[in-house]
Amino acid sequence: MPGSRSVHIDLGERHRERPFRSRGRKGKELSEKEQIEKEFGPLWSGEESVAVGDTIYTTTGLKRALDLWAADVVGIDLHTLPGGLFAFRFYDGDDRCIVVFVMDPDMNIVRELRAHIAEWLEDEYYASGMEAFLADRMVGMLRKKVSGEER
Repeated sequence: MPGSRSVHIDLGERHRERPFRSRGRKGKELSEKEQIEKEFGPLWSGEESVAVGDTIYTTTGLKRALDLWAADVVGIDLHTLPGGLFAFRFYDGDDRCIVVFVMDPDMNIVRELRAHIAEWLEDEYYASGMEAFLADRMVGMLRKKVSGEER
């Protein structure tokens, strides 16, 4: 179009930044990934089910209960927390983020944490091309990386 300008935005650089979340030892800033792992441990280190009142939920059952029944939402693990709270950790392929919902016994989200998958996969994410839009592929790459397997 005559007179129009194009602007290049590198979204990858934005996700490589380490924004402030909280402070760890010696005042060091923690990334979202570090905050999630500090509070909930490494990915897939949680429980396979949690009791919420009289109901026992798996990641699949919780996805259904929260109406997150899309193929790009992949359950990772669950955590029982003090005070009747629990956490549901999953991969959101739409945003390409690891998400943690901390919920109360009435299934209200009382806290939410998000970290882009590139914080775990690093350069592998940026080299993945179209696979970045396929949740099962990203989770597969992530599982291999977390477990120490080669890609």
